Amino acid sequence: MRYVITHTAAAALLAIPLCTYAMNPISISSLSTILTTAGALVGIPSITFLVFYAVCQATKLTAGAGASTSFGSNPDAVLLILKWMSSAVGAIGSLVSSAAQLLLNVLAVVSLAGLALGIMCWFTGHGLRADAAWARVSACVILVPLMLVSLVLALSFENLSRLPMLAIAGFCLLAMHTVWTDHVTAAG
Repeated sequence: MRYVITHTAAAALLAIPLCTYAMNPISISSLSTILTTAGALVGIPSITFLVFYAVCQATKLTAGAGASTSFGSNPDAVLLILKWMSSAVGAIGSLVSSAAQLLLNVLAVVSLAGLALGIMCWFTGHGLRADAAWARVSACVILVPLMLVSLVLALSFENLSRLPMLAIAGFCLLAMHTVWTDHVTAAG
């Protein structure tokens, strides 16, 4: 193991191992900034969509009954055709409305998960800035699944499309190294 000796008077006696600082370009402050920014970038759209979803559900609950398709007791042929057409359009509208409601429900669940992840990233970033021990564990809880998913996706993709996944996995590995190396050197 090679050592780098610094030239300042305070650190002249301290030998810093080259392998711990020279290889990792991520500092704990930049990682905390990245996590805080990611928390805001994930959390704000999630909150926005959840408010939109709540307004849609409130509108749906307060909406009145649909228009009546009754044409009287003895309709003629034109009114029967209009009645059939309106019931067909109503059935298609009901089908589209059900599909849209299913999509909104799925997006609401995804937004809840995004909001939870955003809050977790936000507090983890602030905890890392304050050098809290729980924030290191929380950072690993965020980074390890992200790294594993990106590695699986890198195995699934072909050619150049796997490079971003490998870059994400490399970033996660360097970030975990930063989180625990700074902790080990501060404790030791």
